[in-house]
Amino acid sequence: MDSLEERYKPDIDDLEEKKDIKGLIQALENEDFLIRKDAARSLVKVGDESAVDPLIHALKYESWEDDYTVLIAVRESAADALGRIGDKRAVDPLIQTLYEDSDEEVRWIAASSLGKIGDYSAVEPLIESLSDPSWGVRRNASNALGDIGDKRAFDPLIKALNDKDWHVRKYAAVALGKLGDERAINPLVNTLNDEDSDVRWKSLIALGKIGEPSVKPLLSAFESDDWHMRGRAAEVLGKIGDERAVKPLIRALNSRDKTQNKYVRGRIIEALGRIGDERAVDPLIKALDDQYIYVRLKATEALDLIKSKGKGSWTVHFDNGEFTFDYPNSWEIIETTDEKKVITGGIDNNSMLFSINRLDDVEDIDPEEFAGILKNVFLMQKSKIISEIGFKARKMDAYMIIGENPHDVSVTKIMIVVFKRKDLIFYLWFASAPDNFEFFDEDIDMIVKSFQIKKV
Repeated sequence: MDSLEERYKPDIDDLEEKKDIKGLIQALENEDFLIRKDAARSLVKVGDESAVDPLIHALKYESWEDDYTVLIAVRESAADALGRIGDKRAVDPLIQTLYEDSDEEVRWIAASSLGKIGDYSAVEPLIESLSDPSWGVRRNASNALGDIGDKRAFDPLIKALNDKDWHVRKYAAVALGKLGDERAINPLVNTLNDEDSDVRWKSLIALGKIGEPSVKPLLSAFESDDWHMRGRAAEVLGKIGDERAVKPLIRALNSRDKTQNKYVRGRIIEALGRIGDERAVDPLIKALDDQYIYVRLKATEALDLIKSKGKGSWTVHFDNGEFTFDYPNSWEIIETTDEKKVITGGIDNNSMLFSINRLDDVEDIDPEEFAGILKNVFLMQKSKIISEIGFKARKMDAYMIIGENPHDVSVTKIMIVVFKRKDLIFYLWFASAPDNFEFFDEDIDMIVKSFQIKKV
């Protein structure tokens, strides 16, 4: 006769929907490995502190598990869930996983989770993991060390800037930017010559995070013959806002030898608008006659900012009579004739994508219900829901969901904010790599906080 456990097959989807943590914890001990896997994945989405001890148990690795591939997914999800819950009881077990688990994906999720928890006791193990044979572990260990922010990681991260894998070099640069140590400036400047464009871009962002001490090397990078480098250096100089960049930027705008590219000219103009120095007014007026409409529009926006907002202000207002919002002038905002998608756009050559979408006659659907429909689409695409929250905003009901869509070697983060007023729903959609959300967080916050449905 079958045992009770064999006859009882828990409905994991139902347990997840009901947020039945106790039931999911029981399913973690089921004899069926597939049920364990599904229960662990559900606890990533709905787990809380009560699940910590069972998840720690599910995380433990024994060599016999190598014969059961499905148990890798159990350990991966347990490591992921423990990081999202953030309880420090998980630190030592995650460190043990980092040292002992045979599967590289389990180790790299453990590294990421240690960064999310942020306990200083994980620093030395993460530093050791910078020598792991798996580039995925080295990459996530680099990023985790940046999240924790302990100065002990400085020298190992400098060394990681020379890792053989570009993913690791990229996240070492990101981490050094988070540490904010001025000693990283020269190594990061050297990394601006990296063979990989993404490593060069993240090094520029890191220099921007370090701030004013980076201005001189960024100005040197701005003199590069590589137009991509010149445009990105101009953008970061604009974000730092140091007046030392004004004269070199104006000189480049007036010169046509290295700045024929309209993208570079646009980024120079944006930077001058952000810095807000009145010395830029005459060169910007001349740029109003540029052969490219893109450059002319950027010049108009920059002049408006300098005139009406003053130094350092770079806000543009959009109002079509139906809805309104503010956005940084560095973003591309394009109206469409699509009834549902009324705005498209983004920033940094579409590294961050943005749209505003519209639905009519939805009086009986509240934002949370509509968000639930979007969440189902997320799950059908095998995406993860990271967080969700309902709130009120300027006489509108609103709901926000954030998810991640994993790819083979990268992750796309997606943020959707739903607003409803009477029978209208608008939802704002942002998508990019996770670290770009951190870099553009002020921009996104401005757009979301200022959004207002006007037509009722």
